[in-house]
Amino acid sequence: MKKNLKQIRNEKILSQQELANLSGISLRTIQRIEKNESKGSPYIIKSLCKALDIDPQTIYFESDDLDENTPEQPQGTTALEPINKMKRNDCQKEIKYINFSALIVLLVPFANLISVPVFYFLFKKKLDTNASTRTALKILSFQIIWSIATMLFMISTPLVILWFSSIPAIMLDIPMFVWVYWFMLFIHLITTFFISFQLNKKDHPVQFIPNLL
Repeated sequence: MKKNLKQIRNEKILSQQELANLSGISLRTIQRIEKNESKGSPYIIKSLCKALDIDPQTIYFESDDLDENTPEQPQGTTALEPINKMKRNDCQKEIKYINFSALIVLLVPFANLISVPVFYFLFKKKLDTNASTRTALKILSFQIIWSIATMLFMISTPLVILWFSSIPAIMLDIPMFVWVYWFMLFIHLITTFFISFQLNKKDHPVQFIPNLL
């Protein structure tokens, strides 16, 4: 059975001031929540639940605008909404770590094939939704596709030199496969930042990448 903040605090034999000290939340904020004047932000809810050592799903916060004419809502709804949003934001943070770990390829060629799987398995348990796991796997798929395409383009550079005899001499001072690799690195960099930017706007930011896994 879900209980409100005051009920749980009393069960823990804590005063409002003691709870404020434990959670780092101001006394005034706790008083407003217990009077149903505020539902609390996701950070406040998380801090209070941590201080009380309870699962966020066991507590509910009543909205101050509920009245007799408002359809009854399931207890805990107002608390679970920000908690779910907070969990989604946490997943996005882990996915960003996985995504940006691929940038090691700027220092070590094709090291993204190692760094991204390592970060994926490190954060796999924290990706608690199918959408988050699917997004992470698509990022890993992109690393595979990009690496294979880059190797194929680099291998084919001798043919490019044969076909295009008008290549400027200054470009030939640096091996053509190096130019190809730099170009592919630029594409990789742009795609990585594009995925990160889309993560801030959408739940499924990499629909344009086929899933190989």
